[in-house]
Amino acid sequence: MLVSKLFIEFVVYSFLGWVYECIYCTVKEGHWRNRGFLFGPICPIYGTGAVACHLVFGYLPWFSGIPYKMIPIWKIFLICAIGSIILEYSTSYFLEKRFHAVWWEYNDIPLNINGRVCLPATVGFGVAGIMVTRFVLPFSEKVMDMIHPLLAEIIALLLMAYLAADLVLTVASLVHLLDMVEAAIAEFDERMEDVYQSAAATPVRAREVLTAMPAKAKGNLTSAAESLDFRQKYQLKNIKNFRFKRPVFRGGKKLNSDRMSEFYKGLQDRISGNEK
Repeated sequence: MLVSKLFIEFVVYSFLGWVYECIYCTVKEGHWRNRGFLFGPICPIYGTGAVACHLVFGYLPWFSGIPYKMIPIWKIFLICAIGSIILEYSTSYFLEKRFHAVWWEYNDIPLNINGRVCLPATVGFGVAGIMVTRFVLPFSEKVMDMIHPLLAEIIALLLMAYLAADLVLTVASLVHLLDMVEAAIAEFDERMEDVYQSAAATPVRAREVLTAMPAKAKGNLTSAAESLDFRQKYQLKNIKNFRFKRPVFRGGKKLNSDRMSEFYKGLQDRISGNEK
């Protein structure tokens, strides 16, 4: 029963986080932005943070039995701020290591750590934690207590099925995108290697191939952009940057990470209409 209600809260808070992200990015950029890692209207990091607040301030021995309004504000702020650093940094690190992509970065904001977290955002999450703990959680608990346990189980199962399907589609789409880019770069690197190896024997032919390579690379990029489905285009529009902190291998050969970043950027430019 408790798990079902917590999961429902997680989805609701994740949806509210998605609404906030979309409004903030739309106002900042001057046009509609559908934000998030998943395809659906959910930002799980917000739901995770809110549910963590519920568990910490509602069930841990230090706060159990104490009304939310009686918990000192400074404790709520400190715990939520530190928790946001751990959650935001670890989520950014995992997504980057798995998909070589960055969905948010604070490199242009003072007092940041590797662009993953920054002081202004941490302070904002700390203040948000106070608002959630003092005002939202009491209201949420009253609403959840009104829901019949069986109904809560059914709602939780339906939401879980939806979230699982969204997660599977998202990961599958990203993996396919990574595989496509890696295959394109591996093919390009192989062609370049063949050119260099034959340059000494047939320098004229090598120069001809090298001259044709930029056009060939542009053609490959255009073909790849045209083959993207709407899910991959959605992901590319939301990804802020690409990082390759570890080598990428395909067929036992190390790929050129700089060229992969350029390829991704080229795809982003084409789907956003910024091609030069």
